[in-house]
Amino acid sequence: MLSHSGTNPEPDLIIDVVVGFDGNLSFMDLAQNPPEPLDLDLKQRCVLQFRLSDDLLAKGWGFQPTPISFENDWGQNFSSYYWTPYTPPGASEAVPYAQFKVIYECKRMGIFVYSLFMHDGLGQAIDLDPLIENGVGV
Repeated sequence: MLSHSGTNPEPDLIIDVVVGFDGNLSFMDLAQNPPEPLDLDLKQRCVLQFRLSDDLLAKGWGFQPTPISFENDWGQNFSSYYWTPYTPPGASEAVPYAQFKVIYECKRMGIFVYSLFMHDGLGQAIDLDPLIENGVGV
């Protein structure tokens, strides 16, 4: 399958990031067991697939129409986001603004801050600013 830009094949490696609350009401990556912080340590080209947890979706949460941005990247390491359908278990149709993908190109080393833009069930905007590290250390 070609990448969203249509130029390079989409990487085979897919890293799922499921944004949700852990038992302490902290935002965590629930795709891992046990849940891990949303900071990512990337070492190779991959697809980052972000989605909200089924619990948050059931409470009316969603990503904002522009769900992510990357600080100081200028289009070098990260593709534009693109929406992908996600249908929670038991649902009959996909939930809008629930899941998107970004291709990580692994072209520049550094520590990058990414911002996730969401809204809660009341429509209040929420943003998170975790880190992505790709081998340079701190």
